Amino acid sequence: MKLTHKTLLIVDDDEEIASLTADFLEDRGYTVLTANSAEEAMQLLETNHIDLMVLDIMLPGENGLALCQRVRQTSKMPIIIISAITGDTERIVGLELGADDYLEKPFNPRELQARIFAIFRRTEDAETAAAPKAQRFEFSGWVLDEASRHLTAPDGVLVHLSSSEFDALLTFVKSPQKPISRDTLGRVLRGAKVDSHDRSIDILISRLRKKLAQTDPNTDFITTVRHQGYLFSQSVTRV
Repeated sequence: MKLTHKTLLIVDDDEEIASLTADFLEDRGYTVLTANSAEEAMQLLETNHIDLMVLDIMLPGENGLALCQRVRQTSKMPIIIISAITGDTERIVGLELGADDYLEKPFNPRELQARIFAIFRRTEDAETAAAPKAQRFEFSGWVLDEASRHLTAPDGVLVHLSSSEFDALLTFVKSPQKPISRDTLGRVLRGAKVDSHDRSIDILISRLRKKLAQTDPNTDFITTVRHQGYLFSQSVTRV
């Protein structure tokens, strides 16, 4: 993986933490930009190509959750939320708004590096797998294009998916009508097993269900299989 081609944006109102984190990641081959507010972050997003954003929740003015929601409306860019607020509420809200991962402060910068690497690795693995032959998956009138990473609804409308949502759906359509465990999804999305108390996978699946149901409310795509995980219930044709 060519890290020198990856540009990160760290958004944190604590300038010291932002600077130290940036130095750590730059030493490992990334190009890193920093912002101390949502306004500064938007300016950098508009003038630079950013591959991944590390976003603190507590920001002056517009907070990180609002910024996450605003960015996610137009971009698939991976977002990792960080916060000193303990508990599940902010974690759940952040993931529901489209964040790909969540870390509580204080965090080990090596863990952040590992989470970033896992996100880039699965994205590049998907692109490499799609390169020899662009595969398209059709189900119930929907089309998932692995090469372009686009999901098209039966009415022809392009449905916006975050990076994690796309990778989860791709995992399902590659193994339709077979239970897929939370651990398997965790390895695909994070490169590691999911803690039994970690609800991030469940929130991601809920988010994906809602997006599919908004266009096709009468079709049950993803079902929960007790003690086994999740199952994609529709027949899939590879094109």
